[in-house]
Amino acid sequence: MRKKTAKKCVTFIIWSAYLLADWAASFAVGLVFDTEEKYASAQDKGDDAKGAEADTGLLLVLWIPFLLLMVGGQDRITSFAVQDNELWHRHLIWLFLQLCTTGFVFIQSVHQNRLWIPTLLLLIAGTIKYAERIVALYLASSDSFGTSVLKDPNPGPNYEKLMREFKHYEDSNVPVYFAKFPDIESGVVNVKYDRFYGDLSDSELVQYAHRFANMYKGLIVNLMFSSREHKESREFFSNRTAEDALRILEIELNIFYDLLHTKVEANLKLGKMVRYMPFGFVVSALALFHKKDKYGFKSFDLKLTYILFFGFLGLDVVTELLWMFSDWSTVSSLSKDAKYFPLAKIQSKIFNELLSLKRPRWKWKETNAAPQENHWWVACTAKILERLKPKSKESEKEPPYATQKIEWQEASTPIMFKRWSETLSQFNFIAYFCKESGSEGIFRIIMTNMPKSMHIKDFIEQKKNDIFLKRSVIPQPLPKKLWGFIFQELLEKSTSAHDDGEAKRISLARGDWILENGVFFDDDDSELSRLMPYVKDVAYDESLLLWHIATELCTANPPDNTGDEEAFMFSQWLSNYMMYLLYQQPNLMSEVSGIAKQRFRDTLAEAQRFFSQRQRRRGQLVMDYQRILDVDTSLKPADVKGNLSKSALFDATRLAKELNVLGERKWKVMSKVWVELLSYAASRSRGNGHVQQLSRGGELLTFVWLLMAHLGLRESWVETRIRTRLIVSK
Repeated sequence: MRKKTAKKCVTFIIWSAYLLADWAASFAVGLVFDTEEKYASAQDKGDDAKGAEADTGLLLVLWIPFLLLMVGGQDRITSFAVQDNELWHRHLIWLFLQLCTTGFVFIQSVHQNRLWIPTLLLLIAGTIKYAERIVALYLASSDSFGTSVLKDPNPGPNYEKLMREFKHYEDSNVPVYFAKFPDIESGVVNVKYDRFYGDLSDSELVQYAHRFANMYKGLIVNLMFSSREHKESREFFSNRTAEDALRILEIELNIFYDLLHTKVEANLKLGKMVRYMPFGFVVSALALFHKKDKYGFKSFDLKLTYILFFGFLGLDVVTELLWMFSDWSTVSSLSKDAKYFPLAKIQSKIFNELLSLKRPRWKWKETNAAPQENHWWVACTAKILERLKPKSKESEKEPPYATQKIEWQEASTPIMFKRWSETLSQFNFIAYFCKESGSEGIFRIIMTNMPKSMHIKDFIEQKKNDIFLKRSVIPQPLPKKLWGFIFQELLEKSTSAHDDGEAKRISLARGDWILENGVFFDDDDSELSRLMPYVKDVAYDESLLLWHIATELCTANPPDNTGDEEAFMFSQWLSNYMMYLLYQQPNLMSEVSGIAKQRFRDTLAEAQRFFSQRQRRRGQLVMDYQRILDVDTSLKPADVKGNLSKSALFDATRLAKELNVLGERKWKVMSKVWVELLSYAASRSRGNGHVQQLSRGGELLTFVWLLMAHLGLRESWVETRIRTRLIVSK
């Protein structure tokens, strides 16, 4: 569930259960150990009343191995976070201590325990189950995983031998030199993967996804790739539709998740026999226990024992079903040899039907291209996607609302068939400011009016800001057209990258490449020169805030051209999403965040001061925007105020005025600039930040990061390998 939803309540429940498991097992083993000693002592004293109860102590000994079985974890979750994989040493020590404790209890009672054989079988099963978990944690740890994705050691050509031959020819006055040429890596592509063109079936998409996941799993530890791998990947994705590319990336990221958080890799390494042994031991123990005489056992204890047996077996059957219908099993069932077996053909048909259920679903949604109607994330509006009617004479001066209807498809896949959360979280600076200045709830009053003399004042203030920031985040289903737009933009950039140097320059662009190469300005460079400083001469976090506020201010003049509504929506979605990443996802944006928090607070303070001097009404966003745009910004704010404040409010106002000069072209310019700002953050982020996000529902940024890797749009990701040859001239 946790990789399919970003809801905090689901994550909290799973996190609580994960932490509680080991503690509960240790507590229960200690409790059983203490109780069993009392029963054994009563039986040794010959107390008949207590001797009857001592039979229950035998069941307590039988229950201990179940704790190992349960703490061993289900195959679908071995670690909650990536950092838990580094604690495999701790789990190994825990297993050793538990085996010592359990072994002591077992040996102490074996001479009088008529259930010792079922107990021993369960103990072996529990040890195997927990050992599987330790192996899975070890294989997913950074050291082991980083080593596993490395290629075999390659010492290269024999330098000493080549130099000896070179010197021999040189001393003999024979013309000789070393020629360099690119390494054309040989390797026959599997027949199942040679059809790069045309439409692909669901099963073929899964097979391609597994192929590329094995090829690109080194991204997690920031490895480089060869030019052949890059060429193959770029050629493949260049001939895919945006939806097929999204599906392949979904499967790849699910494979990355399984490698890091499940027992998939351990099961593949240890083999099927080890995987099914615990189930067989538990079934054997159940059969032996069922045949044993139950005299002296309490009815409730017997029922609980059977519940433990069938509970474990039931969970194991469910886990096996999940494995059978997973993408891993699909690939193995669709292998070359599968077509020769009738049962395999039936299985393949079943898998194809299941894969069709996992396709992304989309539903239609409609809204008007007007700023107040479009801002469903703004808390100041009365209802989502409803027109706000002017209520004052002053508001009648606001620009007229556009009447065009915009329709788009957004993700609506049922949660059972989702591969990730399919959300595009939105955080809007103006919405947060309106909520900050207009909300006076009880919780806010309590948090704000804490005693000033308390030493926790700064802590309370920080937590208050974090809480209100999180409350301003609105989850938005991923729009289909937005993904298609991002895919096409990155594909065009990949096509434009004729060499590694150009690919590096494009990947490092944050708006300047599209302003220099986009067909927006014809032969007039004056408009271009006025926009470039806002992407090249400022820090990245400042650029995000500038373009975000400017995008909002430009909504005071919504598009009236039917061809600009989509660009208008793309700009809004990406603007709010990038602000969400900058202030809510520090793990993903740590490389580019800079002093984003200080800049945000200074900008918020300046906005509050600006509007405190003017009376504003809730819901009058267009009027507020116009008030800001009416401020004289002929001089740069830094020339007037100095640089003590990092506020970007009126710098963004200057940018908005420059964008308004573009007229109808501004929305297309902004939408493409926002894609570059998004791709820049993706190219600069590290793999460990993305894989951490996979267990929290996933992010669109992670898909862009992986897509850029496939298209070669990443700094130092592609390595051209060079061979040399000793050439002897006659």
